[in-house]
Amino acid sequence: MMTQINFKTKNLFKYMVMVFVCAIFFSPFVYLISTALKDQNQIITAPRTMFPLPLHFENFRTVMQNYPMGRYFANTFTVVLFAIIGNIIVSTLTGYALARMVFKGRELLFNLTLACMFMPLFLIIIPRFLIFKSLGMIGTLLPLILPSAFGSPFCIFLMRQFLRGIPMSLSEAARIDGCSEFRIYSQIIMPLSGPALATIIIFTTQWRWNEFIEPLIYLQSEKLYTITMGLYTFIWMAAEEINTHLVMTFVILTVLPILMIFVVAQKWFVEGISSSGIKN
Repeated sequence: MMTQINFKTKNLFKYMVMVFVCAIFFSPFVYLISTALKDQNQIITAPRTMFPLPLHFENFRTVMQNYPMGRYFANTFTVVLFAIIGNIIVSTLTGYALARMVFKGRELLFNLTLACMFMPLFLIIIPRFLIFKSLGMIGTLLPLILPSAFGSPFCIFLMRQFLRGIPMSLSEAARIDGCSEFRIYSQIIMPLSGPALATIIIFTTQWRWNEFIEPLIYLQSEKLYTITMGLYTFIWMAAEEINTHLVMTFVILTVLPILMIFVVAQKWFVEGISSSGIKN
């Protein structure tokens, strides 16, 4: 009897700690939503209340009508889409070669790929800028697309570790039947790599969606601004007045698509991570 009471007490304590930690992490989102649903007068009224009535859902319509949100989203989706396509092609081909093909120098190439994972962006940002400048790409979306479109060290590592978990007997049986290496890759291995591909899509989308430093450096025209650059411009414009509620509304519109993608693909994301090198 005492053992059951102690077990229930421990479980209750664990749940209380989990609720407390979740409350800490969710409190910024609650404040974000609360502020986005206020008007200018409710922002400056003291004492502030969490959800004062009435709630001003028209803030979302105001932001969408008065600012080029459609253009920001279109530019961002363009960058994300082409980055995902290129990253999937390059990372899966490279990961397949490192995991399922035997050739001289394979382990050296893999170690170099791992080393690139620890290279900070600010170490390569100036050489990368000079390269894009010499190619005449400054002021276009290409500098935001090409780095991810040519593969990511983390995604290559992820695919390599995931593909190592697929039995080699499948490839050997296909080779006996006369399949080429590319056909094995495209028709046998890739259909089994759904979780890893979903993880690559989620990571690439998050990286490109949240990127701020590179758009700030490469984009010169407001017509090409991504969502982060649009938010940066909007914050500076809103600083002249008390428009905190509109800034928070803009932030909600910014994070909502990426949050929806993660919620929808969460199952494949967790499965892809658990089947990769983190598990091994």
